[in-house]
Amino acid sequence: MQDTLITITIVTFGFLLVANVFFRIKTFRTFKKLAEEGVMFGKEHVLNKALLERDIIAKHPDKKKLIMSHINSMKLSMRISTLCMVVLTICGGVLMYYRI
Repeated sequence: MQDTLITITIVTFGFLLVANVFFRIKTFRTFKKLAEEGVMFGKEHVLNKALLERDIIAKHPDKKKLIMSHINSMKLSMRISTLCMVVLTICGGVLMYYRI
């Protein structure tokens, strides 16, 4: 049981880590393109789509696809990071509970 749980933890963590690195690289690439074109926005725009549409996309309608790609990559990277922490916490807790 303990070996299976450790294996599942390692494989899941490895998969989530690789996926997170992939999306972070994608996010950095889109950020570089947006910065070169002078598009800047804050965390409030990432979390509030209506504010993003009103303030940023209204100023840069031709870059909407790139902006939305960047926002979606950031959100997915945050979700994967959160999932990674949750999986590690749960598996660590179970392993600590069953360790005698």
